[in-house]
Amino acid sequence: MVSVLLAIAGATLAPRVDPILEDLQHRAFLFFKNESHPETGLTKDRASNTKPDDFRVASIASTGFALVAYAIGVERGWMDRADARRRTLVTLRSINDLVEGERGWLYHFVDWETGKREWKCEASTIDTAILLAGVLASRQYWNDPEIDRLADRFAKRIDWQWALTDGGAKPDEKLIGHGWRPEEGFLGGRWSAQYSEEKMLYVMGCGLSDIRTDGWEAIGRTFHNYKGIEFITGGPLFIHQMSESFFDFRDKRDHLGIDYSVATRNAILANRQYCIDNPQGFEAYGPDFWGLSACDSPDGYRALGAPGWTEDNGTITPTSAVASVPFTPELAVSFAKHMRKAHPQAWGRYGFPNGYNPSRKWVGPDVIGIDLGMMMLAIENHRNGFVWRLTESHPAVQRGFRRLGFQKVPGSGKGPLRIGKAAVGG
Repeated sequence: MVSVLLAIAGATLAPRVDPILEDLQHRAFLFFKNESHPETGLTKDRASNTKPDDFRVASIASTGFALVAYAIGVERGWMDRADARRRTLVTLRSINDLVEGERGWLYHFVDWETGKREWKCEASTIDTAILLAGVLASRQYWNDPEIDRLADRFAKRIDWQWALTDGGAKPDEKLIGHGWRPEEGFLGGRWSAQYSEEKMLYVMGCGLSDIRTDGWEAIGRTFHNYKGIEFITGGPLFIHQMSESFFDFRDKRDHLGIDYSVATRNAILANRQYCIDNPQGFEAYGPDFWGLSACDSPDGYRALGAPGWTEDNGTITPTSAVASVPFTPELAVSFAKHMRKAHPQAWGRYGFPNGYNPSRKWVGPDVIGIDLGMMMLAIENHRNGFVWRLTESHPAVQRGFRRLGFQKVPGSGKGPLRIGKAAVGG
């Protein structure tokens, strides 16, 4: 069967990437292949990077990345097509009929065998959105009637208006809520008073439903300049990379005049420059050792990031530095090569650990699915834009971009970050 890669891209052979990226991407793929339950398709939130483990908790967001991993595996020759299709169907059946949730929004963490809620977690809007993005991309890859049916069923049952208005209690609300727990009802937070990873929520919500569109403009955007680099303050690198794993913001500007691919690139450059400046004097920081993001650290899981919004304890997230590759390819490759050579202790069966702190001689024992997923998709998008093309080929995604006022502006990716209304307002 002719792959959708060829049908959409019109390509003949996918270009090669640097061998270090090939290795990292393959190891990330193996996480999704090995750490997804064979009977449910649900993918572990995390796994040990050194040995087999007995972890049982799956993340619905990690499961979304797994659906795309199977398509990438087929394209790269790492997975038999029939096995990838079988895994895709098993996963889609589970998220439709097994995994617990509320009004189409699934619980963040579930038992990977039973699909039942774990840790009294919330029915999460952002984690369901990550899963949904994987569902839409997977649907577009397979062009298979049964996969289409299951993917469409999952997408159509999500109640966007319920999540936006807290079940009708806030009819004038513009921003989508964080989620819901049976013990307390709707959570207090919204996406988002401060710029974060929510872009995918609004693109898909406005494409798959008729919710109001002015929430997009209501998202908090604080512009910051660090040594001549203008970016949108956000802190951890992942917030500039999560939506970008699936959605192509290159050479597009919204009705505010912002190019979010420039925002992402500049946030990466500012993050790296902060690590070069290294104001707290942490060990190893420099031009080839950077990447502050949410990760495991010696002090527990922390939302590390800088500049503009700074939390730094000397821990970097290697996968975030590598996931920068579509936007700063030379810097990402240089980081990966340096990291592999200079820090051999920070390496395991799935590649780099989730967090690494040389100042405290600490190597994170685990990897986390969503971080490996962002890196895996970023490498594929750097290679040929594969995941971006899949997602953007979905009619609902096209509608979402249109409703939010995005327009194609060739060359805007060269900058500036903002023009017109955004530049005046900032």
